[in-house]
Amino acid sequence: MAVFFASAKTFRHRFRLVNMTRIQLITLFFLTFILLGSKPNFSQTANPLPESLRKYNATSIGDLAKKISAISVKDADRLNLIYSWITDNIRYDLQQINSVELSLSQAAITEKAFKSRKAVCEGYAGLMDSLSVLVGIPSHLVSGYTLILDKIDPTPHVWVASFIDGKWLLSDPTWGSGAMVNNRFVKEYDPKFLLVKPEEMIKTHFPYDPLWQFLSSPFTHETILNRKMNQRLTNFYLHHSDSLNHYISASSAQQIEMELQRIQSLYVPHSALNERVNYLQNAFNTNQYNQSIRLLNSIAQTFNQAVAAYNEYAVSHNQNQQNKRVKVNTAKLAQAKTLIEECHQQLTENSYPESLIDQARTVQKSILELKSKIDSSK
Repeated sequence: MAVFFASAKTFRHRFRLVNMTRIQLITLFFLTFILLGSKPNFSQTANPLPESLRKYNATSIGDLAKKISAISVKDADRLNLIYSWITDNIRYDLQQINSVELSLSQAAITEKAFKSRKAVCEGYAGLMDSLSVLVGIPSHLVSGYTLILDKIDPTPHVWVASFIDGKWLLSDPTWGSGAMVNNRFVKEYDPKFLLVKPEEMIKTHFPYDPLWQFLSSPFTHETILNRKMNQRLTNFYLHHSDSLNHYISASSAQQIEMELQRIQSLYVPHSALNERVNYLQNAFNTNQYNQSIRLLNSIAQTFNQAVAAYNEYAVSHNQNQQNKRVKVNTAKLAQAKTLIEECHQQLTENSYPESLIDQARTVQKSILELKSKIDSSK
């Protein structure tokens, strides 16, 4: 009796991944900028940028980093040079406030800031972060909301965390570069926002993720938003450095999940948090969807291998029916059995988003049909 071939047509196409806005610490161009009213007086401090660096015509961010490294070998001095160069060369981009380009990656935003010499705070911070890493200083972008004119400003903002001399310090090159006067940017160097201790930075800069407060007893969003800064989570991070290293070493998808869980555990309804939580939730859902898509595509590939192995067995079996001297390739049948069991196990051990349930059921139906053929074969 002839054995009918199995068909692989069911999975000849691949399932599509969802295009997702970049997953990073930040969700969009951050438009918060310090107003003149929140700085009663300009610092009146001259920018200490040396003439050799001010006049240097850097051709790229990497070229600028090499020049800075050549000027000084100390990390603190290099960060000072980076901060001074950015505050001296980058102007606040007022037009960008009304023309947000959400499709740009952080790398593209940073590159654009360097080339155009204009940016909003995502570009300012991105430049400081990139230059810091290139000169050998561990650095990370921190996103959150701020306190301006003694009031909570829910507009997303971004600043920089730098690991220097064994501790984390915070800088905001946007706020250190000048202020808005009558809807016009006035450049004014302010060193007050360079290498600030976490205990000081938390007075005006509030990370979405409490991990980035760099405090073993961080403030909750409720206490920050209600301006009750005498209430803290005592010893919330017994080993903050371990928690931070765990986060940094995680994948971007895992970082999103970790941050979302921490924010939700301390969540209070407020516009300062809602946008970030919504972004993280959407990013998490999209990650889950794409992970399921990759799994289904992997299962489909294994399924097609099982089909090919079974069909080789079927050819040999049918030839054997015509000519007993032709040996039945039972090894291919055993291979098909192993592969289809692997498909079935992968499919049933995982859960799927509601939008993919029908696709998963279609895959399951095809797997069970082939499994039945294989099990009934001899």
